[in-house]
Amino acid sequence: MPKSFAAIVPASHQAAYDAYQFAPAVRIGDQIIVSGVIGFAADMSLPAEFDVQVENAFTQLETVLAEAGASLADVASLTTYHRGDLAAQMPAFIAIKAARLGEPHPAWTAVGVAQLAVPAALIEIAAVAAAPRA
Repeated sequence: MPKSFAAIVPASHQAAYDAYQFAPAVRIGDQIIVSGVIGFAADMSLPAEFDVQVENAFTQLETVLAEAGASLADVASLTTYHRGDLAAQMPAFIAIKAARLGEPHPAWTAVGVAQLAVPAALIEIAAVAAAPRA
């Protein structure tokens, strides 16, 4: 029986898809569900600065959405996982989020965590977006 969703895997994410057996996103009906994206740079390095990781995570999110024919403007919900001082990170995160997503602001949940799966990661972003009509 075929699955009721389709994997969304940009070429830049194919190695991770193959190695870790997960899709960076799936399309199910009129939704795109994006699993957590980390703030890796294009060369797969992980910068030490929180704000640079946030910018990179939004760029990764944008890449995954573009593969599905959507954009950051289609994001309806975000869940962010922050390692470190959540309260201290909020001003920088909110400014970048507002600049990248604009209005209307999507629903958002921020969670402070002791660590993320990638040891040097400071931020992980998961999202739900509206899928373009086929």
